[in-house]
Amino acid sequence: MVKRARTKTNSETKEKLSDRHSPKERATKSSVSEKTKRSFDIDIFMGWCKSCGICAAFCPRECIGRDEEGSPVVKDASRCSGCGWCEVHCPDFAISVRPHNVAAVEAGDD
Repeated sequence: MVKRARTKTNSETKEKLSDRHSPKERATKSSVSEKTKRSFDIDIFMGWCKSCGICAAFCPRECIGRDEEGSPVVKDASRCSGCGWCEVHCPDFAISVRPHNVAAVEAGDD
């Protein structure tokens, strides 16, 4: 005995497609306020750093820049996506990128 798959008719296919939401409808349903933006702490250990500039060159969001002496500085940590490119490519292991712990900061304010 061979079982055959039942093929759907056009009306059944149209019905299923109409149940799905378009990308625009899904975007309007999810509010920006519902999403929480992740933030990261970027620590540069200047005692280990030789100021090569690799971290600033590899940062895709330009969070790390260089000062007038060529040393790396965190320009805008709020732009950090946490990709870790700076941390991975640092030959001196002088950079640490960690998720920002909001609960610890709020608890420390007491």
